[in-house]
Amino acid sequence: MLSTRYPAAILALTFAAALSGCAPAAEPSPTPTPAFASEEEAFAAAEEVYRAYNEAVNAERRGDEEADPRGFLIGFALEGDTDARRVLASEGIVISGDGEITEFTPLQAEFEAGVVSVQVLVCLDVSGTAVLDENGVDVTPSNRQSKVPLLVTLDESDHQLMVSESTADGGQTC
Repeated sequence: MLSTRYPAAILALTFAAALSGCAPAAEPSPTPTPAFASEEEAFAAAEEVYRAYNEAVNAERRGDEEADPRGFLIGFALEGDTDARRVLASEGIVISGDGEITEFTPLQAEFEAGVVSVQVLVCLDVSGTAVLDENGVDVTPSNRQSKVPLLVTLDESDHQLMVSESTADGGQTC
């Protein structure tokens, strides 16, 4: 059973689910942040960046060696990704398949001293993904939610919006 055999992997998988997903995207690199005239423009830019990030995650899972999802991350999100990758590798766990963004809900945009910070709720459908052990056996937890609500913060860094935090939000439903 996965919960007794791979306890660290479950924790890493939960975090990895919070950092994965997909949707059509234009480029696999962060998009420069324009001077936003409104919250709507900031939210639109945040959605573009997050969708591009999720496409990069899925492309990397499909074996695209040029995909760089870590190029979209800073702060806690980057640290969490590093930790999740380490735990999954040590447990011999691989996540396969694509996730899909089913909802992207703007929550808050802050403009302080010319720096933008955007918070959104993302609903990520992970039903198209599987957790595979070192032998390629599907060990996806049977009680895993098919849609995961994520509270995501994107902060401006070097004139670009970057994912700085992404956490599963158990208080929300998708």
